[in-house]
Amino acid sequence: MREMTRQLILAAGDIIALLLFVLAGQIDHQTVSADMPLGGVILAGLPFVMAWLVPAFLLGAFREDVANPRVMFTRSLIAWFIALPLGIVLRALVLGREVIPVSFMLVAFGFGALFLLGWRMVFAFLAQWRKGARA
Repeated sequence: MREMTRQLILAAGDIIALLLFVLAGQIDHQTVSADMPLGGVILAGLPFVMAWLVPAFLLGAFREDVANPRVMFTRSLIAWFIALPLGIVLRALVLGREVIPVSFMLVAFGFGALFLLGWRMVFAFLAQWRKGARA
């Protein structure tokens, strides 16, 4: 798979995983917008997406060697440790909230990691399998 195509697929999957994470939270808290459910998820997820893409790129979570599951997991987890607090702060600013509950941060870290790292590990294992199938 060519580098740019792989990076685009990985980034698109990341965005979808983060939006699904936000949707799951909205469903759990019964805050899904009845008027525009997709728009509400995108609006609420945008701070997390923006906060994720920059550190993930800078920390090498999109480089070719992340096809190795161990490298993928390590770089993605480090980037998530940076991205989540940034995303929560951006979200608080967008929503006009001054207080960020610690419980929200912990739950968001765990469930966000489940969605994001879960997707990325599937991607890495499939890339590794595909690479082995060609050899």
